[in-house]
Amino acid sequence: MILPPIPTPFDRQGRLDPGAFRALAEALEPLVDGLLVYGSNGEGVHLTPQERALGLRALAPRKPFLVGLMEETLPQAEGALEEAKERGAFALLVTPPRYYHGSLGEGLFRYYEALAERMPLFLYHVPQNTRVDLPLEAVARLAAHPQILGIKDSSGDLARMAFYGATLKGFRAYTGHAPTFLGALALGAEGGILAAANLAPKAYKALLQAFQEGRMAEARALQERLFPLGDLLAKGGVPLLKQALRHLGLPAGYPRPPYPEESPFWPRFLPVLEGLREEGWIL
Repeated sequence: MILPPIPTPFDRQGRLDPGAFRALAEALEPLVDGLLVYGSNGEGVHLTPQERALGLRALAPRKPFLVGLMEETLPQAEGALEEAKERGAFALLVTPPRYYHGSLGEGLFRYYEALAERMPLFLYHVPQNTRVDLPLEAVARLAAHPQILGIKDSSGDLARMAFYGATLKGFRAYTGHAPTFLGALALGAEGGILAAANLAPKAYKALLQAFQEGRMAEARALQERLFPLGDLLAKGGVPLLKQALRHLGLPAGYPRPPYPEESPFWPRFLPVLEGLREEGWIL
C-alpha cells in the first residue's frame, strides 16, 4: 500500500483552511491506496484540539485512512482518539510521549496499550522529529498486543526493518523513508507512508508493483530515478512539500508560522520535480 501523509493547509496567517484540506484530500485519494491525516507532514503537533476536530469533519475519505496522534499524555490523547474513531479511521498512528521520555519507564507500554484497548493503532518511529528512540525490545513487546497492528518507521534504518521482518511475524511494517523504499520492501515492508507520494504517487505505486511482481531491474531503476526527490524532500520537510504542491496548483497552503513559506532547498528541488513531471510521474 502507498499512503501519502497529506499536508494540513493553513493560510499565510496560520489559519486552518478546511475547504482546502478537503480539496487536497480529494485530489490525492484516487491516486493512492489510502491517506494519513495529521502525520508529521500534516503538522499534527501544530493543531489545537478544536482544529483537529474541524479538519477531520471537513474530510470524507472513501479509502482507508490513518490519523496521526502525537500527544504527551493519555488524557490529551483520548479526545483525538474518539474523533478519529467517530470519523471512521481504521487505525491511529502514534508517536511515543517524548518531552519527559527519560522519566517514562513502563509508562511507554501503558500509553500504547491503553490506546490500543480502544482502537487499533500503528506505532510511529520518527526519531529525526521526536528525538526519541523506540527500542526494538519495546516494539517486540508491544507487537504482542492484538490491536497494535504494526509500525511506520521513518528512520531509514534498514537494520530495524530487517528486525521487524525476521522476528515479528504478522506485524505490518511500513517505511516513511522514501530514499530507502526498495530496501525496506526487500526486508518485508508492506508499503510506504511517504511524503514523496503526495507528489509522485504513480511512481511509488509502480515501484511497489514492480517489486511485488518480481521485476527487480525495473524496481531498482525506479528507486534510483526517485532517489533525488525523496532525499531532498526528507531534508526540506513540510515547507518544501507545501511549496512543491503549491507549484503544482494544489491547495496545500503554507506551513504554520513561524515556519518559512519557502524552502532553501527549492532551487535544487524544482528541476528534479520538473524532470519527473516531464516523464509523467508527478500527479
